[in-house]
Amino acid sequence: MKRHVLLIFMASVLLSGCVEKEILDDLYLETGKAYDYVSENRIRGTAVFPIYMPDKSIENGFLSEEASSTQEVIEKIERRAQQPLVRGALDVVLIGEKLSEKGIIDIADSLQRDASVGARVFLIITEGDASDVIQGTYGNRGNGIYIYNLIEHNISKRELPETNLHMFLYDYYQKGQSSYLPIIKKTPDNNVAITGIALLSYDKVVGKIPDEDMFFFKIMVDRIAEGSHVIKMGKNPKKPEKNIEASVTSLHSKQKIIMNRKADPVKVDVEISIRGIIKEYTGDTLGAKQMAEVENRMKADIENKCNAMVKSFQELGIDPLGIGQYQKHGVRGFDLKEWKKEIYPKADIKVKAKVKILEAGTVE
Repeated sequence: MKRHVLLIFMASVLLSGCVEKEILDDLYLETGKAYDYVSENRIRGTAVFPIYMPDKSIENGFLSEEASSTQEVIEKIERRAQQPLVRGALDVVLIGEKLSEKGIIDIADSLQRDASVGARVFLIITEGDASDVIQGTYGNRGNGIYIYNLIEHNISKRELPETNLHMFLYDYYQKGQSSYLPIIKKTPDNNVAITGIALLSYDKVVGKIPDEDMFFFKIMVDRIAEGSHVIKMGKNPKKPEKNIEASVTSLHSKQKIIMNRKADPVKVDVEISIRGIIKEYTGDTLGAKQMAEVENRMKADIENKCNAMVKSFQELGIDPLGIGQYQKHGVRGFDLKEWKKEIYPKADIKVKAKVKILEAGTVE
């Protein structure tokens, strides 16, 4: 019996020696990457990774190289790294403005082919060079984690529609669906801010939703779970120097697309239902009449803004709402070229909103 125990112990010791150990202090955990356009056949890649200091603080480490492909950039950066550069912790990939207009599918494709990179990595477009944005100093946990948390918060709580590497690639390869990605920039106070949503035709940025219109875009392509929105009601008749505003919070929305494929042109209704509560109202009184006015103004704002957006999508030849997907699933022998060139640009697309205010809060 003792002999068997001894043999098992010796075997476990030998087997444990065969396992390659990696200690975090001996690795560079890459949390962010930035890519920029240099010339027609050259890009610049910048990696950011946290460096853990003896006093338990975190500093940002950066390595940057130029090459003709993303893979060659990675190889060049690894040759300069003092420790193994591990991409399993990659959270965000920033793509510079100029490169985004040339095409980003090569970057996205290289990420999906890397088994160590997760599909939920955020692809982000930057105003100006991505390397300039990623080489700031943000938060106390490293730049990659800071930018990831910024995007995650604005998806779950604010007006940014859900998007990531997996969703971008899904939309890219779909017939009748266009991609969109968040846009960020470095602010004068050395911070990072979301400035809008990039609209893509295949893998190239062709348009932008400014930050003040992100709410309207999100309720068309996604759902709001805990959003808020300020409705401007106009001048106060009793106090002409002041404007009346209603802050509507706890917003929940859903949307539905209804198509009449037999109509000529094709008729599409985008129905948006949204409900919330008035948290603050700057008018004198807030009764049933005023709540109805807020509902009507919000309904008009949504329909005006969203219909103008949809018209611009048709002019740009992009379809972020995925209306082509609905057409494809309802038409046998769907012809993408005919849809994009003949049917979609002429389609009668109307956004209709239904707004319900559930209760009222503070009156100023």
